[in-house]
Amino acid sequence: AQVAMTLREVCGLTTEEVARAFLSSPPTVAQRIVRAKTKIRNARIPYEVPSSNDLPDRLDAVLRVVYLVFNEGYSASSGASVTRHDVSGEAIRLGRLLLELLPEAEVAGLLALMLLQ
Repeated sequence: AQVAMTLREVCGLTTEEVARAFLSSPPTVAQRIVRAKTKIRNARIPYEVPSSNDLPDRLDAVLRVVYLVFNEGYSASSGASVTRHDVSGEAIRLGRLLLELLPEAEVAGLLALMLLQ
């Protein structure tokens, strides 16, 4: 639910685009996002940048988000164009920033994969 909610709320993908990324139906994804928001609200989890100690633990989710944003740009699920260069370009930009912040092999690998496409 964390990745789905991030794609929807932070990255601005539509519920339909998020559903396509998860090979799921839009109502299922919408409900998953609603449940995640409710959990965050009820637990009073603050919206803040994680500490540098927490970043490695969150890397997998961040890489998934960036990869799924890139996929939506590379193979658009809606619209007149087959690709959305602005979306895939933003994913590449995020990948480069992430590599500067966390020079990990997984980040470099994802960036290389996106650049090869």
